Amino acid sequence: MSKYLLTIACMFLAAYAYCQTKTVDKAIIKMQTEIVFPENPNPGGGGGDGNVMLARPGGMEATTIVYYTPDMTKTENTSDFGNNITIVDRKNKKTTTLIEAMGRKTGFYSTESDEAAMRGRMDSVRAARADSLRKLGIPVSQPSKPEIEYVDETKKIAGYTCRKAILKNKGQRGEINETTVWYCPDFKLPEGFSLGGGSGRGMMMMAGMNGLDQLPGFPMEYEFERSNGMKMHSVVTKVQLDPQIDAKVFDIPKGYDIKPMSEMQNGGRMMFRMNN
Repeated sequence: MSKYLLTIACMFLAAYAYCQTKTVDKAIIKMQTEIVFPENPNPGGGGGDGNVMLARPGGMEATTIVYYTPDMTKTENTSDFGNNITIVDRKNKKTTTLIEAMGRKTGFYSTESDEAAMRGRMDSVRAARADSLRKLGIPVSQPSKPEIEYVDETKKIAGYTCRKAILKNKGQRGEINETTVWYCPDFKLPEGFSLGGGSGRGMMMMAGMNGLDQLPGFPMEYEFERSNGMKMHSVVTKVQLDPQIDAKVFDIPKGYDIKPMSEMQNGGRMMFRMNN
């Protein structure tokens, strides 16, 4: 009975915090991420949506800096495999992705219609994969909203008092993937902001981690370990709220060979692979 009452109390506290959470229009956020890739990647088995396309044996460390304003978002990612920059221009509905790796500077830009078409292709691939699993007699679960369990624990991250939550997502084969998240109830970014980079959900969705946007505050730290051996830990190291951000920050750097997304495809498949 006491556990039930504690759960109810945590839900009320989360609801109260959501009402008190400030939505900021400008922010600069720095994060540090460590990833251990599975030795034997098994798409669809323990990875949430089975879309861990970039997984490879070993691991990587990455530093991410996000610049956010009402009209623009810039995400700079520096890792062992190369440097990526994603610039989202919401006013002109255009996303530019830049990659510097192995001595080359390349990139592509996409519009809303390009990204809608890409999502459609990805949905078709997932549907075909699920159909193949069903034909083999392997049950496949339908996508569902994650369950969020709020835990009565707090800790300081980058100077902010954060609360604990556990996201429970169901994978394609019905397995439950848990992600431990520490979120700050003091602030959040406007609806539509994604930690995945760019205008999509990027690495978060490939890792089967969904539901960060449903938390009553900004996710400051999260970690998980999947059954296929993939591990991920990310933590915010610095936050600047409502800073002065020079418009030049969002300028496209020179020296990149940038092409339309349509030229980066062949037969409906993306030939462009991040960091490679």
